[in-house]
Amino acid sequence: MIRGAEDTRTALMDALVRLLARGSVAGLSVRHIAAEAGVNHGLVHRHFGSKEELVRATIARLSARVHAEQAAGGGMSASSFEGLRQRPEVALVVARACLDGPHDLLALAAPPPERIRELTAPMRRALGKLGFAREGDAAVLNALGTAALLGWFVFRPLLASGYDLPADADARLAVLLQKLDALLLAMA
Repeated sequence: MIRGAEDTRTALMDALVRLLARGSVAGLSVRHIAAEAGVNHGLVHRHFGSKEELVRATIARLSARVHAEQAAGGGMSASSFEGLRQRPEVALVVARACLDGPHDLLALAAPPPERIRELTAPMRRALGKLGFAREGDAAVLNALGTAALLGWFVFRPLLASGYDLPADADARLAVLLQKLDALLLAMA
């Protein structure tokens, strides 16, 4: 099957996501990724230069998609949770890629700076009203929230068994996050 350049790039990135949902970056070869995509392994180098650049491009694409969806949906904690709930493999892929390297991937997975400012603005205002006006505190809370949401999906099986979570834990967390967002916005 002859594919155009963009179709080949997309096929390789999609293949990488499928494979990372099951294993580590280090455990994947260029040949393995290409075989999963149904293309010649030389096309990885032609389109990306290296496996590491394919991983970077894939994480950047996933991140851009997730952040665009969150922005369209309001973009607070409840929206982020729902986005990951619909595609839990994203959290696993980002975690695996960031842990395995290349080690600049977390910066690629983060929202753009203007989006972070938008997300942290209500936090800054609410913290100010509570007497916590130190610069950077909202960024710290936002990063902690992101880590918690990613961790929820990455460690979900462990959390379910080790912490005696109810069967409807995801639904309960979704409601709690909606209430937290509403409280934060009311305080801001």
